[in-house]
Amino acid sequence: MTMSERPAKSYFESKADKEAAAKKSSALNQVCQWAVDNQTGWSLALLALIHGYDVVFANKTSPFVHLQHQISGDAEGRFERGCRDVYYVLYWVVAFTLIRITVMNKVLEPLARWGGVSSSRKVTRFGEQGWLVVYYIISNTVGMYVMSTQPHWLNTRHFWIDYPEGHRQMSSLMKSYYL
Repeated sequence: MTMSERPAKSYFESKADKEAAAKKSSALNQVCQWAVDNQTGWSLALLALIHGYDVVFANKTSPFVHLQHQISGDAEGRFERGCRDVYYVLYWVVAFTLIRITVMNKVLEPLARWGGVSSSRKVTRFGEQGWLVVYYIISNTVGMYVMSTQPHWLNTRHFWIDYPEGHRQMSSLMKSYYL
């Protein structure tokens, strides 16, 4: 069969080809690919910028680094939820991106190669799955510790004491884990 005898592409095949070509050449796709390829660099730069701002300009009170919405006059130093908590969450998104890529590239992927995994896809997959194991073990252990320091640990009656007002106030440890 020659090129002239080849059947024409269907509507869906040609549409898929056009979408694939547009996706490859779009500026957003290029920016996203750059962000994925340079996770260590941009996350390290952002963390340095945030900590520099905190020390130089914010006098160590930056909402990115420190918990916000402390209840004034509270003897226990408890906190409430508030809209400025989003800054703290954004900081930890960047910090966990750096931690994740560092653990994957410097610990887990070399461990996979040392264990005899030769395919680059399988090494990457091992790193991703290994990170999930590390993350969930640590987060669940910390979560159990945080919960064990609360009055409702193994006593479900405390779920309803001072509800709902009393449940909006939390210790710094609980708020850090909650966020």
